[in-house]
Amino acid sequence: MNYREALAFLLSLPDWERGTGTRPTRETLFLERPTALLRALGNPQTHYHSVLIAGTKGKGSTAAMLESILRAAGFKTGLYTSPHLHTYRERIRVNGELILENEFARGVGELQPLLDDFVVTHPDFESFTTFEAMTALALNFFARTKIDVAILEVGLGGRLDATNVVDADLSLITPISFDHTNVLGNTLHKIAFEKAGIVKEGKIVLSAPQHPDALAVIEEAAQEKKAALGVSERDWLWLGGHNDFMVAAEPRAGLWNDYWHYSNLHVPFLGTYQFVNAGLAVAAARVIQECWGVTIAETAVRAGLESTQWFGRLEILQQRDAAHPLVIADGAHNGDSAEKLFAALKFHFEFEKLFLIFAVLGDKELEAIAKRFARNTELAWTVSTNHPRSRDATDVALRMNALRINARAATNFDQALQSAREHASPRDVILITGSLSIVAQAREHFGLAQNQDPPLE
Repeated sequence: MNYREALAFLLSLPDWERGTGTRPTRETLFLERPTALLRALGNPQTHYHSVLIAGTKGKGSTAAMLESILRAAGFKTGLYTSPHLHTYRERIRVNGELILENEFARGVGELQPLLDDFVVTHPDFESFTTFEAMTALALNFFARTKIDVAILEVGLGGRLDATNVVDADLSLITPISFDHTNVLGNTLHKIAFEKAGIVKEGKIVLSAPQHPDALAVIEEAAQEKKAALGVSERDWLWLGGHNDFMVAAEPRAGLWNDYWHYSNLHVPFLGTYQFVNAGLAVAAARVIQECWGVTIAETAVRAGLESTQWFGRLEILQQRDAAHPLVIADGAHNGDSAEKLFAALKFHFEFEKLFLIFAVLGDKELEAIAKRFARNTELAWTVSTNHPRSRDATDVALRMNALRINARAATNFDQALQSAREHASPRDVILITGSLSIVAQAREHFGLAQNQDPPLE
């Protein structure tokens, strides 16, 4: 089995992310299936420490920052995230390096006979999903490469996500808002209940600042599981800006024993909302030092945070010059993220007019995202991407017009960008947003995709 064949096999499984295949009928099988698969592999997830991260926004950024800090401190790290921009191999990294194609193929080759056997021996399991298989692939690869700690990003929700079979030493919950409401529920209480499902018995959970409704659910989950809970802006504070960031905390039972602070930190990602994510990553590193009995020097925190790379989040694709406008891409795909994105644009950049290139997936709340730009967009071009759940560009343009955004459907991304450039002056901004799939296309257009998956058809 080569990489192309391995990827084709994984994508032949039911894949909720891409909208292919059918969902299992019994929700309890969400955890029974991956639990059985990992048992068949020898429970590789027990061979190293692990940190599990749930939330609506900032999971990937927080995971990337924490991984970089731990790597700078001398840990051999594994990082499992989703979705990816250009290749599925981005989802599985060891010490910052993508899993190699031959290792990916080897791992899938080991999984395939197990999955086939389960079809016969456990027909009630129905079919394993792409994400369940990818999770097993990652956890098994991490054990094979003898990592010290895995940082795992939840795929969807938390309580019933395949990653939640891991008995994580530390759980992190990033800001919770409305997303995937058709699966997780249409209230913050319901969504938070799913996210708080990653709290582990007798372990530690750290949370970003939350809406009171969400925080109450997290506090209840921690109390039920007898887990020590730390909350940002209550149990640790952050101050400063991107180049003079500081995180500090007083002694807190179950978390840390002494006053601590890290100063003169550099937050590498634009957007003031990243301060919350950076503070959570730094607090997590401090918990790991105190509770795992290891040393994470302040120099490692500083170096790791500053060197973190995580693309597609308020990323500058083209700098402004005498002939060209500023071109920025961000994967904001819900209303809260869009609101924070626009605030970050105004905070970091001076510009006269905003031009939008927009694409959204079919299950996202288009109006909630687009209305954040309604009164500030000069012109918008909508695009259908190659994602299976991408919404039709013409339909998106019509919905945006109803919000009084002057939008028109483009044939493809290249045409949208060319039209935007024809209208924008060097004093303007072209913003590419609405989904990570349009961000991926933009990065590929600008030659920023170092690795890409082969076509499967």
